[in-house]
Amino acid sequence: MKLLYLVHQFFPKHYTGTERLTLDLCLQMQRVGYHPTVLTYEPDPGVEGFEKLTDKILIKRYLHGAIPVLALKHSGSADISNIFDPSVEEAFQKLGLDCDLVHVCHPMWLSSIAKACKSRGTPLVMTLTDSWLLCPNALIDYGFRLCNGPEAGDRCILQCRLPLKSRYEQAKTLYYMADEVAAASNFLYTLFRSNGWNRKIKIIPHSVDYRYVKRADISSQEKITLAFVGSIAWHKGVHVLIKAIRDVHNNNIRLKVYGSPGDQPAYFKALLDLAQGDDRIQFLDPFEIEALPEIMKDISVIVIPSTYYENYPLVMLIALAYKVPAIVSNIGGMPEVIKEGFNGFLFEMGDTAELTEIIERIAREPGILERLKRNIVLPRRTEEEALDYENIYNELA
Repeated sequence: MKLLYLVHQFFPKHYTGTERLTLDLCLQMQRVGYHPTVLTYEPDPGVEGFEKLTDKILIKRYLHGAIPVLALKHSGSADISNIFDPSVEEAFQKLGLDCDLVHVCHPMWLSSIAKACKSRGTPLVMTLTDSWLLCPNALIDYGFRLCNGPEAGDRCILQCRLPLKSRYEQAKTLYYMADEVAAASNFLYTLFRSNGWNRKIKIIPHSVDYRYVKRADISSQEKITLAFVGSIAWHKGVHVLIKAIRDVHNNNIRLKVYGSPGDQPAYFKALLDLAQGDDRIQFLDPFEIEALPEIMKDISVIVIPSTYYENYPLVMLIALAYKVPAIVSNIGGMPEVIKEGFNGFLFEMGDTAELTEIIERIAREPGILERLKRNIVLPRRTEEEALDYENIYNELA
């Protein structure tokens, strides 16, 4: 079976959770005899390696490991106010790509391709990894407040001054176009239903590739090492964590922040300024997944202080796979996995004082971490998640 995976961006330049989900699925499907191809988009401005496909679209062909990848990008400015883009559909038609099934891992930039494939009668599977279909701004309004939903685009106009009614209707069309929709968390299912998008969603929890999990005992370390791993962006809440650490007076803790400033260099600089003078806080570059065993052997606790509707973050699963407790914002899909005082701690989103209190408690009573570790249930393996999708593929194709 020839499988086409659509994802908004991909390795090697882009490597966060959705990209990892896509790659893991491709690799596993390839191992069991399927033929996966990734069709992605390159949002960065560079055009090295790209060639003209149509008047408006460029293309780059490459292999990531053994996975064939086709990357598209606009030769000029792109219209981001709509879900469907005729220029992308035209480029796809010119490619003449043949497939037996399409799996949309993220529809940004590429929704027109899913629509074109569906019109040919090709089965369509979609995984919801975030709220992008409902809102291009992660349900955060212009006042940096959480939004419950677009209200058919009316709230977008009132609160964010964005004329997105057409986008809303197109997104809903794509949502109902898929033959099967999956999500990792019940939260995401509930979020879409609360906005009136009522259709069956299959819950398929995300997983971990245990080839990169090699646990080591860190109980003898003198200092408790907290870590943030991910994109350095406002909605990830790194400022909340740094403020909390600054208010902790214990000296037996330290914080390691792994991540790249990406598209928010001003925010990154603000974090550096916020942490200035506290030698317990260290900023480090992102790392390849192959380095996980070396990185994780030094980490006592993972902190995910997100200030938006975080769905089912991979770093949370990796922490649990390494038997490392997590402290997470009590929002999104994370409370479905992290239970207060059992395998980690929850704090109200953005509540610096509550987070400080949790960290101080751990600093005073390091033995808490050992009790939490004993309660951790290991996340499932990549092979299990892939099998769930393989069953869907076979049913549809």
